[in-house]
Amino acid sequence: MRYNHILRLFIILIAGSCFISSYGQDVTQYNHYIGNQGLLNPAYNGTRDVMSGLLINRNQWIGMEGAPMNQALNVHGPLEDTNLGFGVSIMNDMIGFSRTTDAMVSASYKLEIDRLRFLSLGLQLGASSIVYDGTKAITDEYGDPVFEGKQSKIGMNVGFGAYLYGEDYFAGFSVPKMFSNNFDQDQNSFKNTLDFNNMTMYLYGGYVFDWNDVKIKPTLLFREVAGAPLQFDISGNVLLMETLWLGLSYRSISSAVFLAEFKPNRKSPYTFRYSFDYSFNSLNQYAKLGSHEICIQFDFTFNRRAGMRSIRYF
Repeated sequence: MRYNHILRLFIILIAGSCFISSYGQDVTQYNHYIGNQGLLNPAYNGTRDVMSGLLINRNQWIGMEGAPMNQALNVHGPLEDTNLGFGVSIMNDMIGFSRTTDAMVSASYKLEIDRLRFLSLGLQLGASSIVYDGTKAITDEYGDPVFEGKQSKIGMNVGFGAYLYGEDYFAGFSVPKMFSNNFDQDQNSFKNTLDFNNMTMYLYGGYVFDWNDVKIKPTLLFREVAGAPLQFDISGNVLLMETLWLGLSYRSISSAVFLAEFKPNRKSPYTFRYSFDYSFNSLNQYAKLGSHEICIQFDFTFNRRAGMRSIRYF
């Protein structure tokens, strides 16, 4: 069957990506990456049975001046009676004197491997804007050219991904942004460039299984970042009373994360998420209050019958 060949090819690509040596731009890392897959991977958009919206606010390293702050919006859904999906994402990242804003639209196509397994392939296209305002800096030396003015650049961006999922497992691979706005010291300005050695790649997956009266969801994410070794997040979440997920995660850059997700009931259109992460490296001397992430997800449908056609835990 040709879909079995597609599945083998997908697995080979996933495995091979682990051995790729590359340097990537620093893309925002969210703790609830499984709940935020529409931002992480364009192939995820449209794989749920309903329209989904997501709002996120992340305050990182509380207590440190100029620490990162991130906000994001993602809305996605399937096109009825087709294998197509779509998504819209807006992300805003602030750190120090710089602000990066991404606006992306995505499309996905879902292949049915069999009745319970699917492979989705996705592309996204949009624009990235970076603004660097050096005038906000307080320096000891007057007239430092690095902090004299304000630089800005708007350029196109494109990303792609693949997403394999069944009833109780999932795996994904993505490069959300292929272009980057890098500062050119020779021309003293930002340039929007395509550099295959300067991309962030994600490889992740998870599984949901029953243990006595609870469900357990272990997940693992690998992330390639510029100028740093391969990073990974390993998480474990437990579902209690069919409404509350509680979990812990460890990030290889010496951070521990507490995760919580609450859905009032199965029919509720709302899901609330909160996470707190704390660094065990030298950062905790300046960011003693850790990092906090708040998220609300809402699912809705235009059909008369509300709710999802099947229960999904990812």
